[in-house]
Formats: sequence, C-alpha cells, structure tokens
Amino acid sequence: MDKQTFFSILDKYQAGTASGAEKALIEEYYRRLELAGTTELSAEEEAILKETMFQQIAANKGVAEAKVIPLKRKNYNMVAAAAAVILVGAGGYFWFSQKPAAPPPPGTVVKTKPQDLPPGRDAATLTLADGKTIILDSANGAITQQGGATVINLKGQVSYANKPGKSNPAAVVYNTVNTARGNQYQLILADGSRVWLNSASSLRFPTSFTGNRREVELDGEGYFEVAKDASKPFHVKTRSQDIEVLGTHFNVNAYNDEEAIKTTLLEGKVRVASGEWQVASGKSSNQEIMLKPGEQAVFTPHSPLAINHSPDLDQVMAWTTGQFVFRDQRIENIMKQLSRWYDVEINYSGKPVQEGFNATIPRNVPVSKVLRLLELTTLVHFKIEGKKITVLP
Repeated sequence: MDKQTFFSILDKYQAGTASGAEKALIEEYYRRLELAGTTELSAEEEAILKETMFQQIAANKGVAEAKVIPLKRKNYNMVAAAAAVILVGAGGYFWFSQKPAAPPPPGTVVKTKPQDLPPGRDAATLTLADGKTIILDSANGAITQQGGATVINLKGQVSYANKPGKSNPAAVVYNTVNTARGNQYQLILADGSRVWLNSASSLRFPTSFTGNRREVELDGEGYFEVAKDASKPFHVKTRSQDIEVLGTHFNVNAYNDEEAIKTTLLEGKVRVASGEWQVASGKSSNQEIMLKPGEQAVFTPHSPLAINHSPDLDQVMAWTTGQFVFRDQRIENIMKQLSRWYDVEINYSGKPVQEGFNATIPRNVPVSKVLRLLELTTLVHFKIEGKKITVLP
C-alpha cells in the first residue's frame, strides 16, 4: 500500500467515514504494531497510526477508561486466537513509543538480551490400566488397545474408538491423561464426548462406558462438550464436587491452588453437588444447585455453594481460544496462570500491588511479551532468571 492511500484511509477512520474493510485494515495494523512492535509500514506511518488511535480512544472513551480495539469472542471452540492485544491498568491506557534508540556512549556496557521462556504446547502423558505410560506428543496413529477400545493419537488429540459390534468388557478399564505445566491436550472419550485439558491438569476415565452412568474424574481445569445420552447421565467428579449433565458444554476450574472450584455452564443444564462445607461446625456437608446457561457455581471450602449469575464468560473461556483475558485481576491471580502455562516458578519481592489489571493477550507468545505488556502500567516489573520469574514493585 502506498503512503498516500494509507493516510487517506487513516483520515477516514478518524473521521468515522471508513468502510468496514478499511476500518478492519487500520485496526489490524494497530494490533500487529502493539503485539510485534513493528509492521511493514514506515516509521512515520507507524508513529501517526499510534497518535491517531490514541486520539480516537481518548475522544470516545476518555483516557481514564480507554480500551484498545475490544475483542469480543463468543465462539468457544478450540481455535487459534487473533493476534490482538488490549492493555488497561490502574484505570489508564498505556502504549510504548517506537522511537529509534540512540547509540550508547563510548564505554557503555551494553546489557545482553534478557532470558525468555516459550509458550506452552500440545503434549500430555497417557497412563494405561497396567501402569504403562505413553508420551502423547510424539506418538501418532493407533498406539494401543484398552478395554475393547482402540486408542488413537493424532496432532494434539487422543481418542478412544470402540469396534463396531464389539460388546463392552465386563471389567471397567481406566486410563488417565495428565498435562504437565506448560502443556494442554484434547481427548475424545468412547461416547464421543470431547474434553480439553488445560495445563497442570489430569482426567481419569473409563475406556468404555458401561452401566447407567458415565463418570470421569478431573483435577485442574477442563472444558467439556458432552455427547447427549439421556439414559446415561455424565458425571464429572472433582476433589469435592459431583457435576451431573445429560449433554452440555461447560468449564470446570478445580485447581488445588485456587481458592474456589468454579463450574461455568455455556449450554444445556447441569446439577452441581458439593460436600465438606462447614463440616467442623456440624452442619450438613451436602449441597446441590442447578445451573442455567451463563451461570457459574462457586464452591469455597467451609462456605455454602453459591451461584454467580453473571460470570465473565470471555475470561473463563479464554484459555480454550488461545488467550489470556484478565479483567480487574490481581497480579497474584495473573501469575498463577502464567506459572502453569510457561512452567515457571513465581517469587515476589516486596508486597504485590493491589490494583487490578485488564488485558487480552495471546497465549502463543513468549513470556517476555506478556510481562512487557503488564510492565507498561508502570505498577509492576519482572525479572526472569532461568525458570523463575520475580515480581518486583
């Protein structure tokens, strides 16, 4: 694109007369500039693009509450996230200048490039009924037979296929898929139900579903799209909950280091039963609720089971669309997610900041890019040393 055409489209964007395609073009250039720090535009064009976007945001929203090109995703299938970045921290909008760096004075010690960590990947470990383990990121095709089912692994997904006409075995055979920190994986169970496992998670399941119920055990976080079978309710068991469904889409966050277990329903209906609350006081240890689409069950130990009627679905489902979405999140909560995805230890130097952070960042970028964007708030700084990140005031 020649310079005259670019500035003409940019002028129309600022005046509010750009077509849909022209608007999308300008916003895509800006997304790429904020994410990668450079585009095929000239330095002059990039500088004017930044100034135009800031003026547009300030005029429409007010600098104190501006957001850069809001990204609204309502399709929660496992697809690659668009390379858009939003960053708002402590009530303000932040960006960084791309002015050419001046050469250092003679005798200046030039700092080396800081260490970095790559994003997570599709990988898992499959533990068979006999205790044998299989690394799922290296094996492709049919890899074993388990309880009458053929186990097939291909491109980040493992599936269990029963042979047509073959009766289910009398004995139930269980397998377990584990994702380490920095890994994620997909499964297709014997009934056709699909499960996405987030990092540092595990799912124990039968290779064939027998009897009048389907049951799996989850530790960590998983997103489920359950095959409908009214005659066999589907149950997801966590360390203190039993989630019953007939056919639905829902997310369960049951990490041990989180304060609460959260079950978020996107489609269908589920019944969530929790126990072990206020046991010490002698009160009932069992409680259950029904969820409607768009609701979230929240279970905190020693507290009654509660319903959040308006959870932030974009934030809950961000990991399934390849994103981090933070909405008024404390830095400690953000670093928990980064720790799992980048397989890194988190330390704090000094008292963490109390302000909430807001950002939408792709998960497929090195950790340095995520930290750099958070640092633009000037509220927090980071130091990477090997597999350890220190959070600095």
